Order: sequence, then C-alpha cells, then structure tokens
Amino acid sequence: MTRHRRLLAPLLTAGGLAACAVVGPNTSYVASLPAPTDAQVLAGSIGGFLATQLPAASTTIAFSPTPQDQAGNPLTPVLANTLRQKGFAVAEGSAPPAGAHTLRYWVTPLDGSGELVRLTIDGRKDASRLFVRTAAGGLQSGGPFTVIQREASP
Repeated sequence: MTRHRRLLAPLLTAGGLAACAVVGPNTSYVASLPAPTDAQVLAGSIGGFLATQLPAASTTIAFSPTPQDQAGNPLTPVLANTLRQKGFAVAEGSAPPAGAHTLRYWVTPLDGSGELVRLTIDGRKDASRLFVRTAAGGLQSGGPFTVIQREASP
C-alpha cells in the first residue's frame, strides 16, 4: 500500500494527461477493462460514493457521454443499473432533464497495476480513487475517494 501512495501523485498526473488527449471537454472516457468483473467493482464504488454526495431518492443523474468509439464500453450500462438500484434516476438521451446532476467519469489504466477513476459532479466537485490489481487480477480499492470542491465562478 505504501508503494501505491508514493506513486499516486505522478500517476494521477500521467493519467490526467493521457485522458485529456483522448476526450473532449464534456465527455466521459472508459479505457478497456481487462477483467470481466472490473465494471461491477468500479460501478459499485462509484454508486456508493455518489450515494454519500447526493440524495438518491430525489436525484436524477445525467452521464456526460463517452466518445462514439466507446459506445459499447462495459462500465456505462453497469453504472446506470447500479445507480438505479441505489434509488437514483438515470437520464436517458443526450439532453439531460432540468435539475439533473451531471456526472463525468474517466477510467484510465495504470501500467497494468490497476485503474484510476476520476469523477466530476456538476462541473464543480472532483473525486478520484485508485484501484489496484490483486494477485488474482481483480480490482480492489487502493484507498478512499479524494474530493476537491471548486467554488462557483461569479
């Protein structure tokens, strides 16, 4: 675990630079996930985090879309189902309904040792969490979500 903490800052920077080159300003991104259970692990963690940030029973989540070449990524449908199971409404289509909270998500690999998940809620709150690969190849949390709240611009 200590090794991962020492590497976290450079990896966050590298992961951020890699994703910025691939996606536009209002899109999500999901790298190829190597293990079949990765989407379930990541979606469960994201859903659990969102449940601590927003009231599920009265919240609609609108995903920032992934690029067209990622339309079939394994995470998005699992994440939508996970959020619905937690009581959130999930907006369908390209135009989010009034009052919906927007969720932008990026999942980027970390040199085969895991995945970095980054979230932006409503363009104002950012959260990141490192997931590491176990000896069996599965994912597990490498720590809690780290959250940064941006102030609204005047």
